[in-house]
Amino acid sequence: MPLSRLTTETAAVINNLFYSNVRQLWGAGNWTDISPYGEARFAGNLLTYPNDVSKTAYWTATNVTVTANSIANPADNRQTASKVLETSATGAHKVVQSNLAAFPTTQYQLSFYARQNGRNWLYLAANDGTTTYSGFFNVFGGVTGTIANCSNWNIQQCPNGFFLCTLTFTTGSSTTYLDVTAQISTDGSTLSYAGDATKGLYLWGGLMVQTTNVSPQQFILPPDQLGETEIDQLFTAWVDNPAMVTYPRQQGFVVTDQGYQMISSAGGFMGTNGYVTYNTNPANPIYIYYRKAPYTYQGDEYDATATYVADQYIYYTWTTGARKNTSDYYKCTEATTAGQTPETHPNKWELQPIPEQLFNALVWQTYADWLIQDGQADKAAQAYVIADQKKNEEWDRIERQSPNSWNMRVYTHTTSENRAW
Repeated sequence: MPLSRLTTETAAVINNLFYSNVRQLWGAGNWTDISPYGEARFAGNLLTYPNDVSKTAYWTATNVTVTANSIANPADNRQTASKVLETSATGAHKVVQSNLAAFPTTQYQLSFYARQNGRNWLYLAANDGTTTYSGFFNVFGGVTGTIANCSNWNIQQCPNGFFLCTLTFTTGSSTTYLDVTAQISTDGSTLSYAGDATKGLYLWGGLMVQTTNVSPQQFILPPDQLGETEIDQLFTAWVDNPAMVTYPRQQGFVVTDQGYQMISSAGGFMGTNGYVTYNTNPANPIYIYYRKAPYTYQGDEYDATATYVADQYIYYTWTTGARKNTSDYYKCTEATTAGQTPETHPNKWELQPIPEQLFNALVWQTYADWLIQDGQADKAAQAYVIADQKKNEEWDRIERQSPNSWNMRVYTHTTSENRAW
């Protein structure tokens, strides 16, 4: 309903009632399509937006154009891998994330999933202000090229045409930060050249983790990880992708004030090999089953003269195209300048959709709440009955049409025999 047809006060009241009902209904049902099963996440990652290198507030792009969510990733098959194409400029063609907090004389592991797209070579590097730890990886042939200042390195073939490229190194005695580079190379040695706008690489899953002097709280999965859907409740975590393995190994975790702390099967803190889960494939990424946090349907109307920062919410009405005159709430994901709208700069905004399963129940529940506040208790009672009916109809439909199949492990007579239920 257009806000112009309501008084400001009435619109505010209805919106607040609607938003409170979203949270109530959201937690009351098992909404299968908004509870991903086996989604890949990285725990303890020092990099921000590891899957979306188009985020210019975190990744500095040089002589490349980046398109987010271009193809399916190699872990959970969601379309979240970034396409990185060269520009025609002469120079380095790369993305860089700078100033990651780091410790001196400490071992780190840097990895990226990469797939060829006209170019076959990935140059991966970390710099601590004094030394560059680097390696060339052929993501078509699956071999490594020149490696510098690293103690270990590896390339491993993965699904969807990707290769996991990994470097392990130890920082210098005065290190306080690390800069990470993912760069395109023409031949495994050349890093500066005239680019071809049709060639490049696909990148996903950038990961930088500390692997020595690790604290018990190292591998935490935050519920509100940048670049990922916010977690309302984590149900299960696995070491293996449950969509690909009959008996996926479960990953233990404990809930902390910072998020979900992944723990090892050994149990208890036992120095470097105890409490934490190390970055050994496939322990990172981990695969999770969770309920998303409810969307937010609150915020001021968009102001074309204003600037917005990450995590602000607006109410925006489209001005062109098939969605003209439709309105939705949006979350700002990256700082804007005046005039940057969800239409003109969609990469800086995140739509807050209304799940179809909740819609009818939300409308009637909100209408009933408004009738109560307006003193129409008799009508409200009837509206509540209809809201409850709509809710039960959706729950029944989901249960019948989209059953969730759980795989369980049952241990019998200490033989650890796997049985699927």
